[in-house]
Amino acid sequence: MEKVVRDILAAKEIRSKERQKFAESGDISLSLTLNIPGLPKSNDQIKLFFSECLSDLKRFLLSHRITIEEKREIIRPDAAGDFYLVPVSGNEISVTTIKEIAELYETEHSLGRLLDVDITDEKGNPVSSGKVKKCYFCNEHPAVFCMRMQIHEYEEMRTVIENDLSGFLQERRKSRVCKDLSAFALKALLHEVSLSPKPGLVDRFSNGSHSDMDFATFLNSSAVLSVYFREIAEFGFSFSSANIKDALPKLRQIGLQMEEDMYRETCGVNTHKGAIFLLGFSLFVSANRIKNHNFSYHSFVDQIKELNGSLVENELGKKLYSDKKTHGEECFEKFGNMGKGIRGEIQAGLPCVFDYAIPVLSSHFDAMGIVNDETIQNGLIQTLLVLIAKNNDSNILYRKGEKVLNELKDISQQAFNLFGTKYFSSKYQDLVYYCKDNQISPGGSADLLAVTFFIYMVNKKYN
Repeated sequence: MEKVVRDILAAKEIRSKERQKFAESGDISLSLTLNIPGLPKSNDQIKLFFSECLSDLKRFLLSHRITIEEKREIIRPDAAGDFYLVPVSGNEISVTTIKEIAELYETEHSLGRLLDVDITDEKGNPVSSGKVKKCYFCNEHPAVFCMRMQIHEYEEMRTVIENDLSGFLQERRKSRVCKDLSAFALKALLHEVSLSPKPGLVDRFSNGSHSDMDFATFLNSSAVLSVYFREIAEFGFSFSSANIKDALPKLRQIGLQMEEDMYRETCGVNTHKGAIFLLGFSLFVSANRIKNHNFSYHSFVDQIKELNGSLVENELGKKLYSDKKTHGEECFEKFGNMGKGIRGEIQAGLPCVFDYAIPVLSSHFDAMGIVNDETIQNGLIQTLLVLIAKNNDSNILYRKGEKVLNELKDISQQAFNLFGTKYFSSKYQDLVYYCKDNQISPGGSADLLAVTFFIYMVNKKYN
């Protein structure tokens, strides 16, 4: 123990000399350290917390127009713990004001009393505000008093700190994950509608087979829906019930609100009802799997199937909301398994997505060096073709019948097979004309394309 104490004192002496070196150059310096009682002074969890705080501090200083000289910064762990030191300056900002700003950072931080942001002036003197920091553990006495009098047991203090750091880091991770997922979901919608040209679908330059919507309608709808993506992701990340189906009422509530907002924004036009359904479940499941550190395509499929077991029987085999049959109920009654539509697809674990679409998308994107519009378009257009070829789109089935749906699937498969050849453009144009002539829009496949892109992005980052 004596050697440990000597090492800690030696480390603090080295820190003091480094502050003096900056002072000798006429610089004000700022340091960040942690108040960690007992030993060890650092471990993996503490290092991660220190790193998060340091990133926050740098942004905080910059926002207050305080400049740090990163090329001269010192950052390292030593016997006394994790340590950061850097020269700072602010145009016409006094050293006293810099100290006040540093203390403001500590005050605003949720675990600020674990932090010490110290300022040393250009003469090598520590700058003090004269304020006394209260004890982290009792919040009654000055921290120095509790330390000198050994008021608190080390084991108890370490347990409190470990739990607080764990909670802080978990919240940080949750925030980061949910921001990523909500951004991925919006990207998926925007890239899907921007894919041009598309057969029968709204794109940048055409309304496809639609007279009541255009590119701007989809952009507006996407913007309105995007505000809910993070809410769903946060719900998935926080969800902890052993029965995954307990999540369904909350997911339905959010989905219904999204539909209301969509219709309000589009003046009654259905732009994204299918995407709300698919992306809602996908966001929830992705966040829940990532929270438990086991996201993979396989775990995603398993949880989607568990969440939506008996969905077809419950929603298409029963009249839930009125005596009048919905289009989905009529389609299921008339065409059986072929007419299950989006409910059947998600109940089965999205086989069109995982068996066909993701392999195609991955073949384009996994080796993609430069991410630009052309490369994304090429990947998405071939993926859309395989989806149209494999998906029994219940909307087309209901409106046009089995013969037209099968013809559409066949033409799409032919175009898919010719992708990358000189014959592709002509065959793809045949598909566009077929949709135009028959006034059909494979919107179900477009929704699956968006979900495919979303799941691919999640897997690339979190698997």
